[in-house]
Amino acid sequence: MAARAREKDLTPAQVKELTALLDAKRNELLDALRSRRADSAQGESRQGDEADQASEDAEVALETRLMDRDAKLLREVERALEKVKIGTYGLCEGTDEPIGYARLKLRPWTRHSVTYKEELEREAKRTGGEG
Repeated sequence: MAARAREKDLTPAQVKELTALLDAKRNELLDALRSRRADSAQGESRQGDEADQASEDAEVALETRLMDRDAKLLREVERALEKVKIGTYGLCEGTDEPIGYARLKLRPWTRHSVTYKEELEREAKRTGGEG
């Protein structure tokens, strides 16, 4: 059984590949945030009728939500990169078990194994979503 668990550990080549994915995602998010900030600064103080204003307000609200989402994801990516530096990358934060390369390849910033994430979701449903 111990040999089987070791198979799930990441190889140095896999860590290097996943780190490159994390770096690329970080750069993509930073570019998107810079672009959105520049766009929102250019779009300020436009005048128009009520329909134009309502449309612009909806657009600003959407951009704000997108910026919030990107900022949150950027924090997760930065957290994963820090875990690479300290040698804990690829371990589930809930169980300390290896997450698995396939899951990390899809979401290199993930913090939990599939099993533990499902457990968290079941617990959230049981407690009414407060988890």
